[in-house]
Amino acid sequence: MNTHRIGFRLLRVLFALTSLVWSGTSAPAAEISGVKLPDQVSVNGKSLKLNGAGLRQATILKINVYAAGLYLEKPSGDGDAIANSDQSKSIEMAFMREVSAKQMADAFQEGFDKNCVADCAKLKPDISKLQGLLKDMKKGETMAFHFLSDSVEVMIRGQKAGSIGDKAFSHQLIRCWIGKNPPNAGLKEGLLGSKR
Repeated sequence: MNTHRIGFRLLRVLFALTSLVWSGTSAPAAEISGVKLPDQVSVNGKSLKLNGAGLRQATILKINVYAAGLYLEKPSGDGDAIANSDQSKSIEMAFMREVSAKQMADAFQEGFDKNCVADCAKLKPDISKLQGLLKDMKKGETMAFHFLSDSVEVMIRGQKAGSIGDKAFSHQLIRCWIGKNPPNAGLKEGLLGSKR
């Protein structure tokens, strides 16, 4: 019986060591409310690191809509500095419930109206183009926004849906998440890394 226990313990130790070796070869994921987000993403040939993660919550009941991660070339906790920066940025979203394209379109319109600080009237046609790209999303599906120096690239379910706008639009759209009036304070705080 002792030999049996020793053999079992040895197997557990070997399994634990193997797990450590394997986990060291890939970037561990950040987790928020059971949703795993990668520690880094590649955008436009650049490796962006997770700056922070937060939950988009709706209604006074705080229903979780999606988990999001903000990825940057250089970490920062300053929303205005991030928005005004020319560095590549990405918001990666993993949906936690079904959301219609119309619900998202309305949310983007409201977020843009509440957070745009420059050239807002000129950029409104870009919001309409974005709304036209949106799709109904199911639980577990992903959407990403890559903020580039000359446009915003929209990714839906891992596929490029389109590119919109220019540098000015890129600097304004990200404010929907990290501007002065985010959809919920916890989302902005998480993305800016203040909830670590």
